[in-house]
Amino acid sequence: MNKEIIYEMTQSESLIMHFLWREGAKSFVEIMTFLTKEEGKEWKKQTVNTFIKRLSDKGLIAADETGKNRVYHAAVTDTEYEKGKAEKLLHDFYGGSVYSFLSALTGGKGIDKKVADDLRTIVEKEFSQEED
Repeated sequence: MNKEIIYEMTQSESLIMHFLWREGAKSFVEIMTFLTKEEGKEWKKQTVNTFIKRLSDKGLIAADETGKNRVYHAAVTDTEYEKGKAEKLLHDFYGGSVYSFLSALTGGKGIDKKVADDLRTIVEKEFSQEED
């Protein structure tokens, strides 16, 4: 059964996600150490457990159990997350229309030729990758 992924997280949750994306699978102790020593957070274990549970409920992290130890890892890559977040934004606010999004972004004024050419190159690259 595939769990639906919720592409949103709080700033505190994002600290954990960015750590897991950068460093790979980590234990609870390693996550706590990172948050305390590198991020200067003095959160209680229960607070960090709550963030981890929320990320798990959103389908963003998963845990592997080895004996008494649990190791957490990102269930999606940072690229997959960013793509999902962008698609959600496009769907929620612009009815899934890239045109409506670009119109809002430019204030309905259009874009200059260089930006249009750059966007065309990006779109062509993306479609050529999907065809491979």
